[in-house]
Amino acid sequence: MNKAVLSLCLATATLAPVAEAQTQSPKQPAPAATSPATGVAPSPAATTSAGAPATNGEPTLPNIADPMLEPAPPPAHVLQSWQEALGLVRSRSVPYRTALAQIDVARARSREALAAALPTLQSTAFNTYARYEILRGTGINYAAVPPTVTSLPNPPVALGAGLTLNVPLFAPKAWYDRGTAERAIDYAQISSKEAERQVVASVADTIVSAVTAERLADVTRSSLQGALSTLDLTQRRSALGASSSLDVLRAEQEVQLARANVVTASETLLRQREALGLALGFSEGWGVNPDVRLDALAADARATCKQETDVGKRSDVRAAAANVAVVERAKGSVDWAFWPTVNAQSVLQTQNVRFNTQNNVSWTIAGTLSWMLYDGGLRYGQKDEAEANARIAREQLSDTRRRAELQVTQAFRSVKVAETNLAVSTKGREIATETARLARVAFINGSGTSFDLVDNANKLRQAEIDLTVKQFELLRAKVAALLALASCDI
Repeated sequence: MNKAVLSLCLATATLAPVAEAQTQSPKQPAPAATSPATGVAPSPAATTSAGAPATNGEPTLPNIADPMLEPAPPPAHVLQSWQEALGLVRSRSVPYRTALAQIDVARARSREALAAALPTLQSTAFNTYARYEILRGTGINYAAVPPTVTSLPNPPVALGAGLTLNVPLFAPKAWYDRGTAERAIDYAQISSKEAERQVVASVADTIVSAVTAERLADVTRSSLQGALSTLDLTQRRSALGASSSLDVLRAEQEVQLARANVVTASETLLRQREALGLALGFSEGWGVNPDVRLDALAADARATCKQETDVGKRSDVRAAAANVAVVERAKGSVDWAFWPTVNAQSVLQTQNVRFNTQNNVSWTIAGTLSWMLYDGGLRYGQKDEAEANARIAREQLSDTRRRAELQVTQAFRSVKVAETNLAVSTKGREIATETARLARVAFINGSGTSFDLVDNANKLRQAEIDLTVKQFELLRAKVAALLALASCDI
């Protein structure tokens, strides 16, 4: 009995200032200042750690050391600026460099198409050997004076060489295909602009995601710090007989939930760093310098990308339209295949054959007209295929334009939705912060239950995470709205 009275007196002496503070009307928490690094308001978990001086009569919670409270290891590389990101994309981004290679492929095919309309010069050489044991015979060598009977062949080793010059005089299909190949170069160049826009959007999104993961990791560690402090306080109250074992178990359960969130957030952080590294062309993780202002990211992207006023000027729509032009022109190539071709040919040849009545050096000049009259229906099948491809390209253009219009509409609407969600989440965080503070004060005074303490702490943790996500969702929505109707030039 004396022990219980002593414990109650100690608890009353410890919590007397708190009881007095609780009778006063609580003040609303002041709005958090904007972070100079990100341009986003930091959460209370990032600005008020456990163990900080108490306000509004709230007691000071002890700081608890724990290995999981240590920050994540620094990344192998740190991105210093947006311009550095663009420089890395130019030199290492696979999608961007692949798009540039596609332009070179189109130019090479254009050169191949031109070759069919230009003269060709071909050299030939031959060497034959005939054994007498296999091929025997005799003949008259009229080259000798007088003609004599000799063995065949003579000589047994025959050598020869020649040059063949072919000059297209009338090749309408080859000339037409050359023009089609030039259109294909334009299509490849416009497609590369769409690749640049996609790369810029991907890099911007991964930068925001990496910073978001950094903040979420900080929030979860702050939540774990608060849960550990609550557990320590509950254990002390239990030692004094003011709390039950159930209260301690609830606090321990809250700590385990906070630990699980820390593990998940740490893994998410590592994956986002790796995603940023992959977007920049590296297999290692990349972080973002805390001094980089994410609110200036939209301005940097605006300097890289030009805002368009019409969806039809967006690079993917322009690329689809260019593809329609190429495919439509390809139909004419089949029509020109029904026309004949005229070539001039010159052949210069020499050989060492002695047993003939001809000269060893010969030179012939000829003109050839080739006209395919019937090919089994090949050209008709090619024409039907070209017409079907044209219909497919037109449908793809319609689909691309519809999707682009929808993406632009959704992107601008997402900004408004993100702003509304941020305002709601901010208000919810303020309510959760004040509710958790009052629950903690009530619990210390002995008028609250451990269930209220743990439940409100969990709600506060969820509110902190939700607010952090909503802050960066707004930034991501603004960048997406900028790039939804833009043409980029890396």
